[in-house]
Amino acid sequence: MRIARVAPIGRPDVVLHARPVGAIGPDGLPEGWMPVDDPYRTIARGGEARDASNAAMPASSVVLLPPAAPTVLVGIAQNRGANEHPLPVQAWLKSPRTVVAHGEPVRARRDAGRVVAEAEIGIVIGRDTGDPTAPALQEANAHEFVLGVTAVNDLSYPDRAQLDARNFESKGGDGSTPLGPWIDTDASIDALPFALELDGERVCDTSAEAMPVPVREALAYVARWVRLGPGDVVMAGAPHSNHEAHPGQTITVIVGDVRLETPLR
Repeated sequence: MRIARVAPIGRPDVVLHARPVGAIGPDGLPEGWMPVDDPYRTIARGGEARDASNAAMPASSVVLLPPAAPTVLVGIAQNRGANEHPLPVQAWLKSPRTVVAHGEPVRARRDAGRVVAEAEIGIVIGRDTGDPTAPALQEANAHEFVLGVTAVNDLSYPDRAQLDARNFESKGGDGSTPLGPWIDTDASIDALPFALELDGERVCDTSAEAMPVPVREALAYVARWVRLGPGDVVMAGAPHSNHEAHPGQTITVIVGDVRLETPLR
């Protein structure tokens, strides 16, 4: 199932989980949305979200939100390629306030140097991973703690990274984590293609298998140090999936069947 988060226009206090219905338009969004059960409650019960209504909402009646609202947003470093992996896998924290929705324009900073788009697989956690000293999430069962995957664009300013080893400046700006437009609950975390396009031109093409550290191993590593919970997001790494971008371009991250578009201003 594909699960998004939407808010009725004029009611920002109301957030609904919904699945896309109808044809997909040129903006990458469907004609309408069908409300579904809270997927985190259903995964905790060992089930799957079902329709919560018999009536779809027209797309024009809602605002699309990021598909998850993480309390913890984790990036995985040192996971590019066999020849670019000098250190063991490492994780770093990114502010959840940097998350923006599909189609939301992001203004590039003019004082931070080059802008690089990074296509990554966003792993959306479905349930509590347990005490980090003895986490319930292990490599073998990692998929049982995942609600699904989504597309994420880890917008970066690599020129700042030379003076910013902790990625605070290079990856922490407003809008630096476009996410969405929905979560694919059926996608594999082990074998998944993903790509990057600029103005419709394919510039990077790769897959989860290209990462020297598999997604489930990265999740197990994170769970040993940070407790993850429903809606938290782990960005699994960028194996040859980054490219310099410029204001005026539209960046598209494709993860499986999920397409995330971000106009860069």
